[in-house]
Amino acid sequence: KYISLGSLEPRFWENLCKISGREDLIESEADTSKHEEFAAHLKDMFVKKDRDTWFAELKDIELCVAPVLNIDEALHDPHQQHRQMMVEVEDDVIGTVEQVGIGPKFSDTPGEVRTTAPSPGKHTDQVLEDLGYDS
Repeated sequence: KYISLGSLEPRFWENLCKISGREDLIESEADTSKHEEFAAHLKDMFVKKDRDTWFAELKDIELCVAPVLNIDEALHDPHQQHRQMMVEVEDDVIGTVEQVGIGPKFSDTPGEVRTTAPSPGKHTDQVLEDLGYDS
């Protein structure tokens, strides 16, 4: 299992250097000659604990960090459930289907998933009529 870690801003880089015991690299963020060495150091560090332990230790530090979830974990993740990222929709053929919901959540214009994808040919007659053909 993997963890995703980003240090795209100076404060994140600094915190990553600190938690990894490499404060000597704080001023070297732009020095690409040290990146390979630091990556090797991080690899050695991160293999010592599992993903969930690392995430528990790092989530409250100002870092861009998240566990990389497999499909089952993502579907049952409390954060995803809270955001209603999985919704149930009725399909004409197979009944109730669980599928991914709307990503962006806007308070004034909340989106919703109303239907599943159409079956092949479902709209053929309408498309042909719109183009001037008789169906």
